Amino acid sequence: MLECKHCGSKNIRKNGTNRGIQRYYCKVCNRTFAPRNELYGAKAKAMTLLMYLNNVGIRKCALFQGVSRQTISNWIEEAHEKYRDLLESCQIDSGEKADIIEMDEIYTFVKKRGKGQLFGLLILEGQSVLLRL
Repeated sequence: MLECKHCGSKNIRKNGTNRGIQRYYCKVCNRTFAPRNELYGAKAKAMTLLMYLNNVGIRKCALFQGVSRQTISNWIEEAHEKYRDLLESCQIDSGEKADIIEMDEIYTFVKKRGKGQLFGLLILEGQSVLLRL
């Protein structure tokens, strides 16, 4: 059932339309609202993030997905915050080491270009390990 996006109450009634979209009136907080549908699903966002992580630029991602560059930037920032919070909640034991690590030419590039300490996140079968490059 639909609920008020301002106060969460389910005591609502229809209140006309705006540009063909049904509006509702909340009897508790006396505010009107329209239900907000998400324009782009999780699948489109995941595909865009996968493209971005595989060195496709923001402009190309926006072109392929048919959205603005700012939308792509917002999706990347949302994912960054989500994974940052996830990493903060996980306790990573630096004493554990992975059995197999595959590296390619990006590792060489990062080592040559890197200044200071660089870190990477290795995720294997639901476990994550923070590695120093």
